Amino acid sequence: MATSEPIVGGSLHRRRPERCWLATVVAALALVAGGLLELGTVVLALAGVFGQPPRAAWYVAVPVTLLLLTVVGLATLTALGGVIALRRHWLEQLGRPYAPHRRREWRPGFVVRAALRSVRTAASIFSDTPGVQLLLPYDFVEVRSLEEIRRTLDPNGTLDGLPFMSEMAAFCGRRVPVFRRVEKIHDYVTRTGLRRLRDTVLLEGLRCDGRHHGGCQASCHILWKQAWLKPVSDDGEPSGEDGEPRAMAVSERALPNQGREQPVDRVEGDGESKYLCQMTEVARASTAMAWKDPRHYLRDLLLTNVRPGLFVSGVSIRTFNRVQRCFKPAMVYPHLENTGLETSPSLVLGLQPGELVRVRPKLDIEKTLTAGFLNRGLWFDGEMLRFCGGEYRVSECVQRLIEEKSGRLITLSTPAVILEGVTATGEYLAFCPQNESILWREIWLERVSRRQQAGVQAVPQ
Repeated sequence: MATSEPIVGGSLHRRRPERCWLATVVAALALVAGGLLELGTVVLALAGVFGQPPRAAWYVAVPVTLLLLTVVGLATLTALGGVIALRRHWLEQLGRPYAPHRRREWRPGFVVRAALRSVRTAASIFSDTPGVQLLLPYDFVEVRSLEEIRRTLDPNGTLDGLPFMSEMAAFCGRRVPVFRRVEKIHDYVTRTGLRRLRDTVLLEGLRCDGRHHGGCQASCHILWKQAWLKPVSDDGEPSGEDGEPRAMAVSERALPNQGREQPVDRVEGDGESKYLCQMTEVARASTAMAWKDPRHYLRDLLLTNVRPGLFVSGVSIRTFNRVQRCFKPAMVYPHLENTGLETSPSLVLGLQPGELVRVRPKLDIEKTLTAGFLNRGLWFDGEMLRFCGGEYRVSECVQRLIEEKSGRLITLSTPAVILEGVTATGEYLAFCPQNESILWREIWLERVSRRQQAGVQAVPQ
């Protein structure tokens, strides 16, 4: 599944990652020059005040200062993004993984969390649905009963266009922490990019097993509307902030769904079965969102979806890439080289769940990719580079997937696997929060021998 922006590639002899130095050095020079000019402006302005010059001097100094601060800020982000890109490229050349070991969410203290919930009641930037509590990562919730949830659904089994799937019924009554807020989502159906999603969260460890969708093995992290959840305290007791599901007091148009045994998961048409799931209905459950609108970045940071350090890293790389596109040929990060293969090579290892594997180095994987960085239709993208060289256990061997655009259940002709704990962080896709399980071709992996495993286990901790 695609999890980041398209990677810009090129022939091996034309494009070199050393080009990253150009924008980095230019940004560093702009940072120094802007800082000196800013200091000079402040000094001259202060000297002018003490010398009692005309007030007009300040009318010039203030806008110049603001302009220079903007230049210095952009130069700082560009230079920092360049340094991060160069470091990651160096690790990729050495075959060392740099995937983060910490969660991307941050857990603020009580005062900050209370302040965020207070601001939520007065600012539509956080939610447009009155009466629904703002849930944050690490909050404990209880999934409402199936009967309560049915009252929130329309006759199509959806709330605000988002389906309540049959697989979700098994989690009713479960008490789990919130994993992440979902304020935006990537649209793989109509290819419109990021779209706005409201009052939706992911819950810790609750993924779709596909049992009611033809055995789909995509292992998607299930989306939950806040109306389907009620908050509980950390010790599992009701928090006192519970309320009726939103649709119970809205209208009676949702009542016809109460008699439905199961949500609609499959429809018949054109002589074949098509499945409906949350990923196929993304476009209907969301609204258009402008990438240039900075509010979605602000939501990620203030709603604790992204740690401040990771936030600065992602914004810096994005700023660096914008500057890089001003140079020809443009080379942005993450970067892969196009080797010019016309057909995809294949290797079947017969991997089984529980086996320990190592992700091959970036240079080896590049040799398996055709134009578009595909191997037999599966995209190798920038999110996966951070895991190259790392060792992980096989979680699942994937043979069947639902194609988001058509809703058809497809069978993979070439095996793919999911690795334990290896998910997309969304850092290269404006912090998209979907936490997708990444699919790997077996040719991108190699078994770790029993002797190597024993050596790893023998190393003192």
